[in-house]
Amino acid sequence: MKTLSFDKNKIKALIQLLDDPNNEVYDLVEKEILSGGSELIPYLQEGFDHSNNELQKTRLATLLDNFKLNHLKREIVKWSKNETHDLLKGLLLIAKFGYPSLSENEITKTIQLLAQEIKPLVENKSNYEIMQAMNMVILDNHKFGGNYKNYSGINNSFINKVIEDKVGNPIMICVIYLLVAKELNINLIGINSPKHFIMGILEETGKDISIYNDELINQIDFYIDPFFQGIFYGNDKFDEFLKEINFNLKDKVLLPATNLDIVKRVMNNLIYALHTSGEKKSATDLLKIVDLL
Repeated sequence: MKTLSFDKNKIKALIQLLDDPNNEVYDLVEKEILSGGSELIPYLQEGFDHSNNELQKTRLATLLDNFKLNHLKREIVKWSKNETHDLLKGLLLIAKFGYPSLSENEITKTIQLLAQEIKPLVENKSNYEIMQAMNMVILDNHKFGGNYKNYSGINNSFINKVIEDKVGNPIMICVIYLLVAKELNINLIGINSPKHFIMGILEETGKDISIYNDELINQIDFYIDPFFQGIFYGNDKFDEFLKEINFNLKDKVLLPATNLDIVKRVMNNLIYALHTSGEKKSATDLLKIVDLL
């Protein structure tokens, strides 16, 4: 979408006019703002955050929803067509739907900090020692953990809030591990478990796992569940869990999660959270985007 050039003073003037009760004035202002494209999102968000006028806030909210939805749709569909499917980039696109002005640098710095602390602890170590070190740094030292109090909360799907609040749902706590593991070339993979999202570490760490195949599930050394204090369990125990819920073990080959799988599951969690909180229109709009991925 082509965007027009707007200076700050013009944007502020247009935002101020949004409190005018005259619908004809609003129609003209709305048309002008919409012509500016998604680059106006931060200014509209700032206007919303500082407004004390209910009519103005309502109109700003409507404009923001329009811009954020279209921006997410355009960018995440483009992301899904890219073969690399960079996980952090996909998660940032989702986070910006909720927090357009978030700082990407703060998120990147946190992941790099965790990786730097873990790196000297995992060199030439066994998988068991590697995961012990990751648990110690991420869960114990930095106090990340499961959001038991608000398991289905909206912020659990936004990586900036998970890093800021240090709590999240199972998949987002796993995401922290997966992003750090990528920095350190540790072969940790996401597992789309029917109960809740967990991880597995491959028997041979350090090899390329960019291509997912049916044999990947058989290469898992053991499983890790950071949502429940980073507990480890073996293949037999995982099979027991699956049998308890009548899961067909032949379908285990489908459980390793690609980055696209992870992003879609995060979006589905967000959709559920929005729907249960009463934001049904936003949930429906996001569901249409997931169907395009």
